[in-house]
Amino acid sequence: MSTPPPGGFGVNHDALDKAHATLANLAHDCPGAGAVADDATGTAVTGLKGWDSAGALKDSLDEWHQQVKALTGRLNANAAAMQGTGANYRSTNLSIAQSLQVP
Repeated sequence: MSTPPPGGFGVNHDALDKAHATLANLAHDCPGAGAVADDATGTAVTGLKGWDSAGALKDSLDEWHQQVKALTGRLNANAAAMQGTGANYRSTNLSIAQSLQVP
């Protein structure tokens, strides 16, 4: 049931699987990519010790970590939803195909 008739409706299961994999990979890679600035920012905070800029820079880094964590959570949730959508379509297709079989 993956190839719909002209004007019909169909679901590309491979595309759903690829979208799920892409979202899962992005979620997996997000914390590491988000940590790229940690060393340089930490060095800058240490170098600016005693200046107001050091505190503001540290606050910015803390906010950055929170945003990366939130993004990772959203990506994981979207990956799970995409996986569920694919499973639901497969299950529905199978149920419909079985109901249409002539005994």
